[in-house]
Amino acid sequence: MVKDMNSGEKSIFDQLDLLEFSEAELALDGLLSEPESSPVPGSKEEIASLERIKSRTLDLIQTEPAPELPAAVRKPRRRAAIGAAAAAILMAAGLLAFSPDAQAGLKQALSFLPGFGTVLESSPGSQLYVLEKPYTASIGKGKLTVNAVLLQENSGTITLRGQQTPVITEFQADIGGDRYTFTSNMRSSASGDWYASFSTALPGNLELETAEPVTLYIHGAAVGPLVLQAPVTADDLQHLGASDVHQEVRITAFPVRLDDGLVRVELVPALPDSFSAVHSYSLEPLVSWNGLYVENAEGVKAKVEPPSTMVYPSEFSFRELASAEEQSYRVVIPYIEIAERKALSREVVLPLPASGESAPLHITAEIAGYPVEFTRIERSSGTAVSVDVDMNFDPEAAKSLTHFFIRYPGSGDKYSYGWQDTETFPRILKTLLLDAEPGADTLRFRMSEPQFLLKGPWILPLKLED
Repeated sequence: MVKDMNSGEKSIFDQLDLLEFSEAELALDGLLSEPESSPVPGSKEEIASLERIKSRTLDLIQTEPAPELPAAVRKPRRRAAIGAAAAAILMAAGLLAFSPDAQAGLKQALSFLPGFGTVLESSPGSQLYVLEKPYTASIGKGKLTVNAVLLQENSGTITLRGQQTPVITEFQADIGGDRYTFTSNMRSSASGDWYASFSTALPGNLELETAEPVTLYIHGAAVGPLVLQAPVTADDLQHLGASDVHQEVRITAFPVRLDDGLVRVELVPALPDSFSAVHSYSLEPLVSWNGLYVENAEGVKAKVEPPSTMVYPSEFSFRELASAEEQSYRVVIPYIEIAERKALSREVVLPLPASGESAPLHITAEIAGYPVEFTRIERSSGTAVSVDVDMNFDPEAAKSLTHFFIRYPGSGDKYSYGWQDTETFPRILKTLLLDAEPGADTLRFRMSEPQFLLKGPWILPLKLED
């Protein structure tokens, strides 16, 4: 095989031999990114060379390539969010030795969507337009912020945030010389502030020029102009956020400078298949000075703005430190909270005391391999029951159980119950507030979707641009 190598292939092999398991998997993701319906162009020699690189990568990770998924907006997945890193590995290893056509066939179209906290996976050549940073306008005595814009083939999505302004259910927008009506598909509000997402159908051949800004018409006022641009992709490697990996969880930080010294940071996770979602990046400190923080090169901490209830849990802002010199910053995430929605549920049966009485319990059950002890049960009325639990939380462990959801037999609703957490951080489940069947002498339920605290730290140097 060696005699058939070109210089570029040999360079890639030299790099692959130095990779760890996870990095080899990333490289394989980059190689297998093109759908089968779009074969990689190039000479027979190039195709044979690529097959040898795939084979070497498969040997490293001892697995089979995952089936390709149709292009769609997805919750951040391991293959989607870190495919850009795979492209970086391959390009740094000498991929440029191949022809431009072959390179184009290997690159996966991965685009970071500002304001949405996710990555879009689409076919090469797709027309995508995004708003790089929020746009704020005064509406009456309040403020209206265009938080995010995504225009793509056949559809458009815009998210708005209002502060002391009337809630909006629809508005119109001038896009590419035509006017479209955006209608609300999600809204939430709290204490006079609100957040909403709006969508509309767009033509499949939509193309915008930089000279054609988008203008919104809301309550008779023009909001804009909004200058859109193509999103950052795997082709713009130097612009992608910094990443760090712990316990198979990769977190990437995408920062952008706003006004008044504020920097918005969006965190995009790439999770192994067993995990499903990141619930928290510990913006609230677990104990004093032990939550997420931002610091400069000298270790001076910047002020992290209090998280709003109207943002994604993966988004936060901080204020740059006052200095005559350019500052460099890094985000430090000591812990994250994750959920394992694919974990097998576990049935629990507890004996019920008489109404108005309580009793100690010595019953242990496991969820995702972690023990949960049920220590006390009280029946305050005919159906209302409280159950004390010991989660066996270990603050020193790399991974420790903090919470789980409850389902009753025959019910798909996981929220038809109450609970109490510990008062200190991290919040650990301590009491379940459940309902018993009238006249029953046992309480039956299932534990599901365990949540865990994962220890880092994830250290993410920020790449700030003016």
